[in-house]
Amino acid sequence: MSVRVFVANDHEILRGALRAVINMQQDMEVVGEAATGPDAEIGIQKAEPDVVLMDLSMRSGGGFDVIAAVKRIRSKAEIVVLTFQEELGYIRAAGTTGAVRYVAKRALDTELLAAIRTVAEERAFADASIELASAQRSTRASSPDSASSSS
Repeated sequence: MSVRVFVANDHEILRGALRAVINMQQDMEVVGEAATGPDAEIGIQKAEPDVVLMDLSMRSGGGFDVIAAVKRIRSKAEIVVLTFQEELGYIRAAGTTGAVRYVAKRALDTELLAAIRTVAEERAFADASIELASAQRSTRASSPDSASSSS
């Protein structure tokens, strides 16, 4: 199964380069793109990505407000910030609003790809853990032992 990635960045050349690098990976595919925050919100809702690459400083809206909106409209999407901003305040604010990874644009493509894979794997593991915990609770609730121990 491919990791579904949405790219939100206002630089067309960078979006194209990211699309090319991501789509060359056997385990990833770009399922949508946006150049503005409002377009990102709409596109993410439609595309239902696993991972969103979010630029913090897009013209026509972007950044922390869009991260918070994405977490409201697509709570399962993991957000990786990809930005020139490297100050600690930006990193903390991104985490507070819902981003799970922060990658500087000066980073190597291997670092970005590793961040995408890491958050996708953590998400898959968390989903599997939730399913397993839910199955264990329902098994215990329906077992004869649980009925006798509660009396």
